[in-house]
Amino acid sequence: MISKEIENHVVVINCIPLKRNLYKVKFAEADGIIHEQKVHEETILDYQLVIGKELDQETFERLQNSNDYQKAYSYAINVLSRRLYSEKQIRRKLIKREFDETTIDDVIVKLTDIKLLDDFVFATAYIEHQLEMGKKSRRQIISDLWNRGVAETIINELRDLFNQESEQVLIIREIEKSYQRYLRKELTDFELRNKVITALCRKGFVHREVKRAYGYFIEEEVSRD
Repeated sequence: MISKEIENHVVVINCIPLKRNLYKVKFAEADGIIHEQKVHEETILDYQLVIGKELDQETFERLQNSNDYQKAYSYAINVLSRRLYSEKQIRRKLIKREFDETTIDDVIVKLTDIKLLDDFVFATAYIEHQLEMGKKSRRQIISDLWNRGVAETIINELRDLFNQESEQVLIIREIEKSYQRYLRKELTDFELRNKVITALCRKGFVHREVKRAYGYFIEEEVSRD
């Protein structure tokens, strides 16, 4: 935000293009004090910032607000172009960049309006990806969504994506991976069983479901032999 010390008017005395649609602009106050800052290209165009351009204090304050918004919005767009994020995650990233609350709120509203920020879409994609990867339990995935700020109402709407069959398939798959890894070591059957079950429980799978699935898995292994 603009300092309250600026009075009367400021004049653009230099404008140098930088990377990522930014310009380094120097503003001179009436008393000769120089302000240098990075200004987004959209703000340059909106306010026609050419050398010699004069701005009164009110206009300069609006320019500052507009510039903060454009920088925050461009940053969020760049982040979202790489992968999906929840609203809470984007808000956290903008806070770390030290944008003010009003600017952040405006950016969040804009991103939501143009459908680039949608917690329902994010949660759906996250669940489907994690189930496909097969490395996290249903409980861990839901916990991850809560930590990312996804509303409980959205999570409840998506619970059908977690059916009992898919959870059992996921557990069996993880048991097989752990079993093959620990099988290389010289362990008793009891030690092997405990190692595998413990490994899965650490990933958030329910202990009794893992025990039951391990029993099924061993029966299959024996029948193959």
